[in-house]
Amino acid sequence: MGIIKGDIFQMAYVVEDLDATIDHWTNVIGVGPFFLFPLPLQLDWLELDGKRVADHDILSAAALAQNGSVQIEILVPGSAPSPYRDFLGQGRQGLQHIGIYATDYDRQMAAVRAAGIGVAMEGVLPLSRFSYLHTDTRHAGTMVELIEPQPAMLELFDGIRAASVGWDGRDPLRPLG
Repeated sequence: MGIIKGDIFQMAYVVEDLDATIDHWTNVIGVGPFFLFPLPLQLDWLELDGKRVADHDILSAAALAQNGSVQIEILVPGSAPSPYRDFLGQGRQGLQHIGIYATDYDRQMAAVRAAGIGVAMEGVLPLSRFSYLHTDTRHAGTMVELIEPQPAMLELFDGIRAASVGWDGRDPLRPLG
């Protein structure tokens, strides 16, 4: 049994160019439509490596789409320090983390910490509590984002999923909400 047991529902890509990436996903792979996050994020609080930070400009652009049971998230870092900026700073682009729904966030985070897995970023949004785990330092690969969704987040994601069913390629980038 794993330390971070849960359903993987999301693949998140950190890139420099949102438009080019969405063009690839929509015109080459056929995934869409993508929905733009309203920014800046309305974080209640944010911690980086266990330290509370006031600068929440971690994203300059973000979009979501659905393909079957998998959500595709495209992220462009903002001006503030974040795991996203670190990823690009390492000369990388592409799959940066996978998203897992928490079954018991507090218990799972206690197990993560007890196992010595670092927490790169943790915070609270109106729609969720989340943490980015330093699983990428234990084994080459991606980070894990553990997400405790609120009902409003699940409802929002259901709307994105519904828009993807039978999508005809029109309006590939839409506002969220």
